[in-house]
Amino acid sequence: MRVAVTGATGYVGAFTVKALLDNGHQPRLLVRSMDRLRANVGALGVAVDRLDVVDGDMTDADAVKALVEDCDAAVHSAAVVATLNRADAARTIDVNVRGTRIVVDAALAAGCDPVVHVSSVAAVFNPAEPTVHTGLPPATRAASPYTQSKALADELVRQRQDDGAPAVIVYPGGVNGPAAGSAYGEVAQGFISMLKTGFLALDDGGITVIDVRDLAAVLVATLVPGQGPRRFMVGGQLMTLPEIGTVIRQLTGRRFPVLPTPGAVLRGLGHVTDALRRVVPFETVFTAEAMDLLTLARPTDDSAVHEQLRVLFRDPVETIEASLRALYAGGLLSAKQVGALATAR
Repeated sequence: MRVAVTGATGYVGAFTVKALLDNGHQPRLLVRSMDRLRANVGALGVAVDRLDVVDGDMTDADAVKALVEDCDAAVHSAAVVATLNRADAARTIDVNVRGTRIVVDAALAAGCDPVVHVSSVAAVFNPAEPTVHTGLPPATRAASPYTQSKALADELVRQRQDDGAPAVIVYPGGVNGPAAGSAYGEVAQGFISMLKTGFLALDDGGITVIDVRDLAAVLVATLVPGQGPRRFMVGGQLMTLPEIGTVIRQLTGRRFPVLPTPGAVLRGLGHVTDALRRVVPFETVFTAEAMDLLTLARPTDDSAVHEQLRVLFRDPVETIEASLRALYAGGLLSAKQVGALATAR
């Protein structure tokens, strides 16, 4: 199939391009920076100069129309992430929702089947629910502008599904694993913080671990026409923080204690941090949303991926090891911080 792809220079998008090529598909990419495409997708062994590329971004209607023309299917993984200052927050919501509307509607109008939208577990996360599943409503009142934008975009795509359009929504959890050039995934900053401090600050909560290679395999597996509207949760395996600590100890040989701090303490810290970032924007893993997802983590119902798409997930230990090795190779963690991984093959 000829598959239109947005977000190809990002972490998920880069591995999706490789998976498409490995499975005999012909991706056509919407790209703003050829340098970033060469750095991230090229790092995966892809011959970037042979790729079919359209210059532009997801809010450029003419570029998107050129992207989807004569394509059989589409994968929309592009999104912008912003700080919490008011202007940037408003831009994030506008760009992500408007871009999703432009891409999805253009792809449907061009006859693409399916049109796959990459959402997020956070877009439907509700700590009152024991399991995160695709039937939950979008969290359109989320405090984080990024999550709110993903939830509003999700709501938009669901409206197309309600009209019978062949739109597919995929909800990834904590994506990590090997690097794509300088892209390391959304969980990477958490691992960097853990390894640099040398301990886990609490034992209350967890992380859903999904390997980026498995997520790419899921996205490729959805590319079957004639199936109609579908949704797939791809959260991965929920690992408690004590389990994460055990894996890090095993991989690095470090002592790496897990402290018995109540989750409410970090949730409070997250809200204080967000208030500060509205005044003085800065990057941190200690946001209110991140602390909620960490301390109130819930398992996800990924059964449809296994039963309908026949995609199985690799051992999360393999994924975490690949992530830590990539962070060390990229200079984001030191030999001392990764311990035994610095010398192990």
